[in-house]
Amino acid sequence: MTFPRSLTQREREVLAAMIERGERYDDTPHPQDTAERDAWLAQVDGALAYATCGCAECPSIELGDASGPAPDAEPSVVLSASTDSAAVMLFIDAGRLSYLELAPLDEPVLDFPPVAELSF
Repeated sequence: MTFPRSLTQREREVLAAMIERGERYDDTPHPQDTAERDAWLAQVDGALAYATCGCAECPSIELGDASGPAPDAEPSVVLSASTDSAAVMLFIDAGRLSYLELAPLDEPVLDFPPVAELSF
């Protein structure tokens, strides 16, 4: 597979759902959280996949845009959700979507689940 590549429809749907509903574990005030989520949602259409995890047991992808992959930078935000078989996390570094991770709980999970299967 050649990188960077466009996101699949499922990746784009999961990414948007994570931004809209993913659980955030910090004390960000509601107005700031809403503004940040709006800014992150605006990045979804231009998001590209720059690399996969490489473990061959998950569909996790490194994210970026036309300017390149998102650098590891502060501040970092993690939004989370889960399925019966995996944890799903979206990492956002310095306001840029940086990594969409699916961590299988037991058996390999090779595709992101439909949004309807995510628990927030």
